[in-house]
Amino acid sequence: MFPSPQSTTAVNFTLVPGVYDAGSSRTNRKEAEAVMKEIARRLKDPEASKYSIGVVTFSLSQQALIEDLLDEAKGKDPELEALSERVEEPLFIKNLESVQGDERDVILFSVCYGPDRAGKISMNFGPLNKAGGERRLNVAITRARWEVMVFSSLTADKINLPRTRAAGVRDLKYFLDYAERGTAALSEVATVDPDAGTESYFEEEVSKALRSVGHEVHHQIGCSGYRIDMAIVDPEKPGSYLLGIECDGASYHRSRTARDRDELRQSVLEGLGRKLHRIWSTDWWYSPKQELEKIEKAIERAKRERSSPTIAQTEVPAKMELPHEVEEDAFPIIDRGALATLEAYEVYARHTCTTTRAIRSSTG
Repeated sequence: MFPSPQSTTAVNFTLVPGVYDAGSSRTNRKEAEAVMKEIARRLKDPEASKYSIGVVTFSLSQQALIEDLLDEAKGKDPELEALSERVEEPLFIKNLESVQGDERDVILFSVCYGPDRAGKISMNFGPLNKAGGERRLNVAITRARWEVMVFSSLTADKINLPRTRAAGVRDLKYFLDYAERGTAALSEVATVDPDAGTESYFEEEVSKALRSVGHEVHHQIGCSGYRIDMAIVDPEKPGSYLLGIECDGASYHRSRTARDRDELRQSVLEGLGRKLHRIWSTDWWYSPKQELEKIEKAIERAKRERSSPTIAQTEVPAKMELPHEVEEDAFPIIDRGALATLEAYEVYARHTCTTTRAIRSSTG
């Protein structure tokens, strides 16, 4: 794959404050009107009119609505009628399932689906929920030779992937994110498996504790071979995460070096704007309540910094001091059988911190 010679993206996003009429017409009128306005603008603009136009909708109902609006506009404006007939390639308006081999210079894409009058968003996206929906989407968004303009009342962060297994819906979320944010979205694509579980007893206990205080937790978030152990779902944006949590569990142990574990991964993720918090197993075994409070503070900080690049960060301690005695009530959510492994964890943690400090001092 080679980079585009254009410095600007050819995929543009227009957020329309529309409402999806799910119970009656199954259309989004404001979206249709926005598309019609853009058609008229392009036909009347001497420069823009050089590029042929195609419209693709998600449904037959939305297609019919835009066709009716176009006919109505032509009836009121004879100039528009004349301009639409002068183009070399005629304007087409088709839906996701009928657009197959058609191409135009510019494609206006109407998503149609979005919040209903009550503000609720269904994860039902018509053809995209069916088998092969991702192929239909791929065909639709590749009909443009020059530019794609996406008109949507829905943003990517409102699509909650754990609520659907449809590959077409997953790809729509990623496409909308790219249309809205450009190439920055490509480096942040993460896969979410609603059935993914924890990879260690330690992670399971942390997850249980977070759920017990009302947080929605997803496990094994990420791409390729590296994944964040768990992430806290943003209650205001169910398709996004407030905070990623790393444990010194299975993913941690798979890293080849201490520097890879403690520095490289975190610096890369933070550079992409991710907010992270790390929990050490020894700290959790001794004082889970205190560690849970630290996570809660990190979550609150992440809520305040939603629009800020500042990252919640936990430094590797220069020296780890472990108490000689453990309070009797320090393990309200931990099976006391787990304490049998505490000595092994102490040795492991001391060795890891010593190795990390040695690498840091040698690399400056």
